Amino acid sequence: METSLIIILFGVFIFWGHYLNGVFEKKGIPDVLGLMLIGILIGPILQLVDPNSFGQFGSLFSNFVLIFILFESGTDLRISEIKECFRESASITFFGFLSTCIALCLLCVYVFHLPLMTSIFIGATMGGTSSAVVVGLIKKIAVHPKTATTLIIESAESDVFTLAIPLSIIGFMTTGIIEPNMIASQLIASLLLALLIGVFGAFLWSFILNKIPKFKSTKFSTPAFLFILYGITEYLNFSGALTALSFGISIGNLRYLEPKIIADYVPNQRIVLPQSEKNFFSEIVFFLRTFFFVFIGLSIKIQNIDLIFWGATFTLVLFFVRLFVVKFTVAKETPLLDKSVMTTMIPKGLGSAVIATLPLQKGLPDGEIIQSLCFSIILFSTLFCVLFFFLIKTKISLPFYTYFFKIGQ
Repeated sequence: METSLIIILFGVFIFWGHYLNGVFEKKGIPDVLGLMLIGILIGPILQLVDPNSFGQFGSLFSNFVLIFILFESGTDLRISEIKECFRESASITFFGFLSTCIALCLLCVYVFHLPLMTSIFIGATMGGTSSAVVVGLIKKIAVHPKTATTLIIESAESDVFTLAIPLSIIGFMTTGIIEPNMIASQLIASLLLALLIGVFGAFLWSFILNKIPKFKSTKFSTPAFLFILYGITEYLNFSGALTALSFGISIGNLRYLEPKIIADYVPNQRIVLPQSEKNFFSEIVFFLRTFFFVFIGLSIKIQNIDLIFWGATFTLVLFFVRLFVVKFTVAKETPLLDKSVMTTMIPKGLGSAVIATLPLQKGLPDGEIIQSLCFSIILFSTLFCVLFFFLIKTKISLPFYTYFFKIGQ
């Protein structure tokens, strides 16, 4: 594609994103849907843009999106809210991932007669939720802060499962050897060490800022330091997403986390991001988020009509399963609106798409069907998430949720 056309498309995407955001604000129509549809239109349908032409930029771009969105979300979280919802977020993350994995595994074995390990791989790859989609939507509706925090933490925690488990299964599929102890150790290490790197990084950055005050007057110093932390975490094969989130949470809550011994030796070391810097981060997040959803549309590669149908069907089953996960893991006193929103928040993102391409890259027999089915589920999980979210926001579907959550009470 010519450079001039790419530049024109970039400008069009930005204006389109602002227009859709304005429409959303006024009429409650989700902008995510419009961004994805334009990506599908210029990609798979009109074939004006080939996502493969972006090369390594595609993966790099998705990482930038996650870094900024998770960091910005983390700075808005408060320790008191996290303590309040940690148990609930851990519960919904575990049972949400497990139920998705089991449901997709059974469907793949029954419908496509795929081998058990291949089916488990598909289930594990699709078991998490997309941080970018969840964060983008959850800010558009008036749910309780605890609910928003629970969903954001779930999207970050599930990142560990959707990386460690499928990668371990790939090892078994290629070598025939699997070590359960290795999987467990990877999960624990990835979770704890990623969190520790984020928290330690926040204290280190606050120390640096107070030793070199000039950094406080720049807007890119904090993102640059965050990139370093994220890169180190990913290089060590831990979850960079969790590091970005924990770094943001720590930055916004140093007054609660700061040990007395540090306060004695390093006075006034707490960081308070000025409003101008928060606005700067918001603009970056808007810019990246716009291209993220367009890129999702570009990345959908579905050629088999049967797989499109089964991808949509499987996705509906996942939303049905999610209803029961929320019903039995979320506190009964949670407001109806909040529980309803939680049932919709299972979109799959580019992280799942990247993992889904690995079997085909490694030449595994079922690699093509794995990739095509996973891409189909990614597409429909996002589309249905947006649709159900819209129905809840406009209160059209609330009678159904009222009836469902009252059953058995």
